[in-house]
Amino acid sequence: MIVRPLLVAAAWAAFCFTAQPHREPASPQDPVLLTGIEADLASRRCDGVRIDAEHFRTFSSQVQLNHADFFQKTRSARLQAALDDLDGRLRTDRKAACAAIWVAYGPGSPLQLLRRG
Repeated sequence: MIVRPLLVAAAWAAFCFTAQPHREPASPQDPVLLTGIEADLASRRCDGVRIDAEHFRTFSSQVQLNHADFFQKTRSARLQAALDDLDGRLRTDRKAACAAIWVAYGPGSPLQLLRRG
């Protein structure tokens, strides 16, 4: 008698821990999306850092993504986890996180998605 409720509870627990119906599966575009969203987060959270609009448009055009791709579509669980990690780093040690993002996307980087100002 008690076995049946335990099986139901175990099946439900397994489903809850593995199912993510609100997330898309990992996409090959995740690293590109992460780049654009990281730069955007830096422009919002790091003092004196802004998106370099011209370079960001060029980047978006080269990777064939638009505003909706970066900011409106459902994110994969892997991409969301990376963004949550970045958000955590920006909350706990903003200065170090902003410095790392500046190195990755500032004027000395290959992409140059950020500028001062």
